[in-house]
Amino acid sequence: MIRRLVRTQGMLVVVGLIFVIWSNPQVLPINKSSWMPRYGEVGPPTSRDTKVSPLPRNLTIHMLPHSHVDAGWNLSIDEYYEAAVRQVLRRASIQLWANRKRRFVWGDVAFLDKWLDEEGDFMNGQLEGDQSKMTWRQLLQEEIKRGQWEIVGGGYVSADEGLTTWWAHNAVLDVGQRALERQLNTTARVAWQIDNFGHFSTVAHLLSNSGYHAQFVGRMGYRDLYGFASKGRLQFLWQSQHTGAKPLLTHFLAEHYASPSADFDFDHTEKCNVDLLLEQLQRVARRHVRQYPAHGHVLVLIGDDFRFVKARRAFDCMDQLIAASSSHPQWRDVRLQYSTASEYLHATGLLQSQKSLYKFGGDMYPYQDKPVEQFWSGILGSRPYLKWLVRDCELIVKHAEALVALARVRDPYAIVESEWAQVEQHLEFARKQLAIGHHHDSITGTCTNDVFADYVLRLQAASRVALRAAQVAAQIYAGHSGQMPQMIDHIKSAYEPEAAVANACSPATRDVADSTRGTLKVNANETTTVIVSNAALLAAQSHVVRLRGLSSDAAVANAMGGPVEVQAQQAKDGSFDAMFVAEDVPALGMRSYTVGTVDQYPQAQPLAAQLATASPILSPLARLHKGRTHVRLRSKRNGKIEVSAYGRTVTVQLREYFANPFVQSSGAYVMHSFGLMYAGVFGVFGAALCAGWLLAAVSGPRVLRALRVPRVMSGRALSAALIGCAQGVAGVYYAAQMASVERLNAWTQGQGVALLIAPVGAVAFVQGGALRWGVRAAAAGATGLLAGTALALLLGQPWQSRALTSHALRFQVEHGSVCDRAYAQVSDFAAVEMQLCADTPQMLQMALTLQAPSDRELVLRVSHGRSRTLHLFDGVAERTRKSGWWMPVPGAFYPAPLMARLGSQLVVHMRQPVGAASVQQGCLDLLVHRNMSANDFRGLRLPLADSHAAGPAFLLDLRPATPSPVTDSLRISAPPLAFAQPHPGSSGKAAVAAYSPAAASLPALDLVGIRSCNTSGGLLVEARLLALQRTSVAASSLLPRVKSAARADADWLMRSSCSLPRQQTKTDFVNLKPGEQALFRLLISS
Repeated sequence: MIRRLVRTQGMLVVVGLIFVIWSNPQVLPINKSSWMPRYGEVGPPTSRDTKVSPLPRNLTIHMLPHSHVDAGWNLSIDEYYEAAVRQVLRRASIQLWANRKRRFVWGDVAFLDKWLDEEGDFMNGQLEGDQSKMTWRQLLQEEIKRGQWEIVGGGYVSADEGLTTWWAHNAVLDVGQRALERQLNTTARVAWQIDNFGHFSTVAHLLSNSGYHAQFVGRMGYRDLYGFASKGRLQFLWQSQHTGAKPLLTHFLAEHYASPSADFDFDHTEKCNVDLLLEQLQRVARRHVRQYPAHGHVLVLIGDDFRFVKARRAFDCMDQLIAASSSHPQWRDVRLQYSTASEYLHATGLLQSQKSLYKFGGDMYPYQDKPVEQFWSGILGSRPYLKWLVRDCELIVKHAEALVALARVRDPYAIVESEWAQVEQHLEFARKQLAIGHHHDSITGTCTNDVFADYVLRLQAASRVALRAAQVAAQIYAGHSGQMPQMIDHIKSAYEPEAAVANACSPATRDVADSTRGTLKVNANETTTVIVSNAALLAAQSHVVRLRGLSSDAAVANAMGGPVEVQAQQAKDGSFDAMFVAEDVPALGMRSYTVGTVDQYPQAQPLAAQLATASPILSPLARLHKGRTHVRLRSKRNGKIEVSAYGRTVTVQLREYFANPFVQSSGAYVMHSFGLMYAGVFGVFGAALCAGWLLAAVSGPRVLRALRVPRVMSGRALSAALIGCAQGVAGVYYAAQMASVERLNAWTQGQGVALLIAPVGAVAFVQGGALRWGVRAAAAGATGLLAGTALALLLGQPWQSRALTSHALRFQVEHGSVCDRAYAQVSDFAAVEMQLCADTPQMLQMALTLQAPSDRELVLRVSHGRSRTLHLFDGVAERTRKSGWWMPVPGAFYPAPLMARLGSQLVVHMRQPVGAASVQQGCLDLLVHRNMSANDFRGLRLPLADSHAAGPAFLLDLRPATPSPVTDSLRISAPPLAFAQPHPGSSGKAAVAAYSPAAASLPALDLVGIRSCNTSGGLLVEARLLALQRTSVAASSLLPRVKSAARADADWLMRSSCSLPRQQTKTDFVNLKPGEQALFRLLISS
């Protein structure tokens, strides 16, 4: 009997291993790239190095020296610049000049821009003779001209591809290319995305239409990498599915962007063992030559993060390698040389002929760098305050650049050209700081706390500068250009942190909640003009303006001096908060209002007479209504909120995933599932059950007869298997939903395991004896237990998160003329506020105020219907995501920059990027906050200890069927911007009447960028437009006084000056297909 049991269990184990290997061949130590998990370390020779075909004849190995420089990560930008980057740029330039055969490649533009601003016009002082008088800028320009130094990437930074919006992707590329043109009179034509955490076809679409020839990428899931490499497809054409997309030649790095081994790390080793390094290069070449198309060229990157501080040592050793290879007997048919990225691509011939290349049309996401659930999904929820701040700054910069461009349309000669240039220079500073905020270690939250604070201060400075530039534009709109020099000079003071915001890294709870609603602080003792700009949208829309710090006799008037209906609320400090609706702000235009006193506006009522009515008691029921929309909120157990409107009900709930800091710890990058972190607990639980059953089968009858335990039934294999399966499911449910997290963590460390083993084993012993289980029944029970545990972990994914509270919530309700509000405290560290406002009566605004406890991941779950197909929108196109039932929870999360929906009946719009997943039918999980005490060891030197408060905000579409969620998403992502400035006079009327330069409202078009400049022929306006629907409108309908229009040919970039000539086609109409983008140049008559 025992032998039969062993044979049966052994066969099950063998079958299971065969299935795992068959479905995961990537885990085998053969026929795969050695970068996993050593990140490029060559190590000792193995079968994958020696048991391969010899190197082909006429092979060329291209060494590409480079230094990967992150714009903030473990250190801030300035700290990295002082510690390494300045020396790398200086010394690499000098070493290239010493030998014209040497090459060097540089990625992100931000550091280069900073260095040339500071030292570009200084003499190098290191070369011999008159060459020492060459400035660093002249030296670098000459090396670029020679082809020795290549600048790749072109974006100001390497922005994250998933969390960045379409507008921001375009802006980051614009800023970088303009900086290159201004500093060095050059451009980049090869993209360099080697460190991004996953890659998307959206970026390939943008690059292919911005003059790029190819791109280099460096991260895809290990399963996908195995599939591409095993078929020799690591060079391919990325054919995006977007309208107007062109195929883009893509080179994927078979190994990490670091050097082949630590022996090539010349910054940390003084040795140059030529024979050893040549041997390692050949081993790398043997692997790579099979993974790329057969063109006889292999690329090997030499460098790593912030390398080439010791540039002379590095280049001297590489010179020795090239010299030795030419006479080495094993290199008879192999050539070793320096190359840039462009030189390598030209050598392969792929820039000329691409017919044989594989065409790829999807996304490289989710990113899983190793087997066993190493999904980099944590980046989608890390540091949510920074994610919100990036989006808030993006909105302000977007409005400011449009207002400045359109102010010239209103009055091109309001200020002199030099003053226009100053304003544009300040705006460019704001754009650069915003671009840094989109870096793949910034918006993802993968940075230390000190670097996080640096990012925050940069984004705040960008917002202040952009707002003051918008104020200048508003003054020009109003015709008050006499004080322009003073106002332009005033912009400079916004570069430095203000005392009021210097500590904004730790915002107060109320500040967080208010920030998500765009609350505007005003001075109660001054008459203030409030400008409401809609310059970022080509369609009219209304907007709720929220004010703080008012006195009880304050009043709000419109542009004609008439009273405006206001909803007021008294704050704890005795001041008043107020809100009003700016109705129908025109496309590309603005409206203005004046905040004064009732003495100035006798027809207006004081704020004290317009207070919102608040419910005196807390209730589990709340009713909100605006216009024809009536919403009922009903709280149920476990913090669930049922939102009923338009005859349907949507459930909203805050939940938490918890992380085990001791086993498979999650961190800033990686998110692990419950089953992986607590597999040891399930193993102990199952072993205790099986031991109890087996003991009962062997000695149970005698013991149980002595204890007089009654016989229940005769054990059978089928019933035993079913009982074991049920107990496996019950064990998983208990651990996931009921057991103390602290106790589970202790058990994984082996602490107090006796408290788990003893009762479970005793229960199993009594159960097995009462059921009279023999050895066969015990074996069947063990098999059922294993199956039940596996099924519960795979199919019970919703169990892996817990409700944030077990109680029903109580609402504090307020009703007013502008917004109805329901507020509920969910827990000590989380609250939810739901508003129904007059500007978007069909959207329920949900603002969260929360802090994540240590080792917690917070999600907002929105449930309705039975769909599990996830649709995500990033500003240019929707993507469909559908995770299989076998996919672990971390692998189901995807970036959601703007909108996520399940089918057409559950649509949620985001005010900031988050992670979105559908772990069960009809459930949309939004990852909103994370706080980890352990490190996942992906390079960040400190754990993600983020205790900062955050205020993520969402809009839930209440309509039963949304006709155009994409159009709604673009409108919601570009809401009007309200800002204040001192009132210019005492007339009692606003400084700016309602104004719109747009000749018509065009809701089917999205404005992805706009700027203007004076030319000899008149005012030239460049507008980058994206069509949401098929569009054919006259160019004269965009702006007034259009003399002529042209469409740029195959180039979307907004270069250093819009007056520069470029290839274009004259046109009188804007003809665009759905999802198509183009750059239009409009000449405006004075």
